Amino acid sequence: MDRVLILENDQDWQGILSKALSDRLQVHFWSGGRDLPERLRKEVFEVIILDIRPDQLARNDFLKTVKSRAAVTPIIVTSQTGEPELVVKAIRDGAFDFVPKPYTPEKIRLTVAHALENRSMKNEIDYLRREQDIIYDWNRIVADSPAMKKVIATVKKLANTDSTLLMTGETGTGKSFLSGTIHFNSHRKQKPFIKVNCANIPETLLESELFGHERGAFTDAKKMRVGRFEQANGGTVFLDEIGELSLPLQAKLLRVLEERCFERLGGNQTIYSDIRIIAATNRNVEEMVARGTLREDLYYRINVIRVHLPPLRERPQCFDRIAEYLLVKNCRNIKKYIKGFSPGALKLLKQYNWPGNIRQLSNTIERAVLLEETQVIQEESISLPHPIPVREETVQEPIPRTQDLKKNERDLILTALEKSLWIQKDAADLLGITPRALNYKIKKFGISHHRWRKNK
Repeated sequence: MDRVLILENDQDWQGILSKALSDRLQVHFWSGGRDLPERLRKEVFEVIILDIRPDQLARNDFLKTVKSRAAVTPIIVTSQTGEPELVVKAIRDGAFDFVPKPYTPEKIRLTVAHALENRSMKNEIDYLRREQDIIYDWNRIVADSPAMKKVIATVKKLANTDSTLLMTGETGTGKSFLSGTIHFNSHRKQKPFIKVNCANIPETLLESELFGHERGAFTDAKKMRVGRFEQANGGTVFLDEIGELSLPLQAKLLRVLEERCFERLGGNQTIYSDIRIIAATNRNVEEMVARGTLREDLYYRINVIRVHLPPLRERPQCFDRIAEYLLVKNCRNIKKYIKGFSPGALKLLKQYNWPGNIRQLSNTIERAVLLEETQVIQEESISLPHPIPVREETVQEPIPRTQDLKKNERDLILTALEKSLWIQKDAADLLGITPRALNYKIKKFGISHHRWRKNK
């Protein structure tokens, strides 16, 4: 139960406060004496209610003394006076709120509840900031292989620059995580870090998502919307699957990279935004330029600094630590205790080539944790699909009927989704098509799955 310290000399008000708060809080009183600093040093209170005489309020000596001994505890000041100048002075000197006398029990209960909520929110924010610092700590990145050591050494040098960075590598290699690590170890770390997956947003909405729109810019634009580039002012924008941008959007992005400015959709006001852009793709950017799907001038602009993340199969020295980390993470999320892997299970995991890389390994371990009935992951709990050979040359066969062709296409998509644990992005890679094209076919054939957000 939360503890409240009440500094009130009047016995009538002590009774009112005790009656109002004792059903939900541990109520403690201090009626005077010189032991207050020592008591505040030894005991922790979630809220302090401090009654101050008007002459004390003018000097604020008492409030400053209490605040110096309980810096993180919200202090609610009560007093017989409610003069605006004194109220403002109390708030400026650290009071959470000011409640003039006389007040009702309901009023003080509500004020205390707000103070407790405010303290809880601050504690949560501080905790999340500490966790974030830990998550994005260079020292916690598993980089035991020579290839990964080279990558980390490179990005450490680039973290505090504002240069555009291009990350390449297969799906699931950790491009998004590494971009976050770069941001939270740069001079921009106190500003927003915004991730945009260009493949997951329909093309008709992507322009509004990035640049924002004015009211009335299109049929459903009933109010102005701030885009991601504007939201990220002072921070970093991570553009995943940048190759999925249409050519007109690529032209607009080029202007953002060169001039750091843009207009909202339907607007004519130029908006300047100080952002760093980290772009990523799992495709061959040179081939995209050759095919005309990626503008050559944009390619030169994003290819200022390039980092290639090696696939998991090229990081054998990292495998054990990555698997152990993912096991602990999944156990924590599922709230289940597993000590580790059996030698046979770990050998089985190491022999697989992991086309979906770390993301696929994480999903496989999550499934194993759910299925395992002992405290050690056994081979029987591990299910490893075989990659679908979609790009291999096949012997030419008679052209099937349209109906059979549609059925074969649907079956192939279902097989790819099952092998990819129903992750559309990974299934698209196995099929050799873009995520947007796969999403269109999923809607066309009426395919659904309970894990997809739109079906929940």
